[in-house]
Amino acid sequence: MFPHLTHGHRKVLEALVRHGTAARAELAEASGYTRPAVTNLVRDLMDWGLVEEDNGAYVHTGRRGQPQKPVSLRSGAAYAFGIGFTTGALDLVAMDLGGRVVGRTRTPLVEPTPRAVLEAVQQQLESAYGKSHVVRWRQLGFGIGVASDLPPEQAQAWNLAYRREELISYFANNLEGPVFIEAEPLACGIGERVFGIGARYQTYLIVHIGLEIGGALFIEGRPFRGGQGMSGAGQIGQFFSEAESPDGRDLMKLLTTAGFGVGDLSDLDILPEAAQGVIEDWTHSAAARLSVGLAKLSPFLSPDAIILTGRLSPSILKALAEAMQFGEGAPVVEASRLGAFQTAIGAAALPVFCNLLPQG
Repeated sequence: MFPHLTHGHRKVLEALVRHGTAARAELAEASGYTRPAVTNLVRDLMDWGLVEEDNGAYVHTGRRGQPQKPVSLRSGAAYAFGIGFTTGALDLVAMDLGGRVVGRTRTPLVEPTPRAVLEAVQQQLESAYGKSHVVRWRQLGFGIGVASDLPPEQAQAWNLAYRREELISYFANNLEGPVFIEAEPLACGIGERVFGIGARYQTYLIVHIGLEIGGALFIEGRPFRGGQGMSGAGQIGQFFSEAESPDGRDLMKLLTTAGFGVGDLSDLDILPEAAQGVIEDWTHSAAARLSVGLAKLSPFLSPDAIILTGRLSPSILKALAEAMQFGEGAPVVEASRLGAFQTAIGAAALPVFCNLLPQG
């Protein structure tokens, strides 16, 4: 969509993703380019409609001459779709370049197979386009976050280590647009980088809590894929035994034992008030177990932050982050603020990240 973007253009866009509105002098410092070079790069980006000046504000740089108008990403310059799914539901969101959700739908999913996901997306696209006013020529593409805790048969159909290109081709041919597919924890991590709190940090560890615990590691703002070049690096579930793993399956088991039937993590939002005590007890227990496991891992990875994402409700993730205990000098622990649609939002960040930001 933007074939003329050089590494320099992408570095400026990355700086705007991290800092929001910024003067050219600030962009020069953040990108590592000279001020004259950044002035030329910004001019190109404005000509292509990706960046705009804030006519209502000026920045004094301390140098002679007129104060500068700050620049920012132009929200309506491009849009991306994100797809997240579980065994029973599919989320579809449309995001603009400024990180605003301009359309979202949640629909039942018959089964989590590629064909069923495609059919559900196709059924929802017309509605999403109508609600978001997304224009096809401004579309960066579709991102898909593949659930990491699918039943074995469906998990094999989504095996990115062996079927990534096949899946990309299948969806791209049917959706008529570029398609980007990543495992759910890594997609959430890229979502934090582009639209969330990950923009604050250079190195961070994603702890993704679904029915199981997954993870992803970001170094210098890029996902670390490991020696195989896949999505497997940063997986942290092995640091917890199955019996002690503080995951969604553990919480559902505790709730069921207490008499609150839970068939899926989405049911957590509709539990009666009486279940909150059980959830609070689990939260403190899970935070203690997470703290022990991550305390062993953090000195080795030395991340700036640990970001909790996943399919637990935002309030539970926040309570978990607040309850986790580390020693002095430990990384910051924060919960994602992208809300209940965070997997789909992370998936929507994939086309933005791959099309507009530096890849190396």
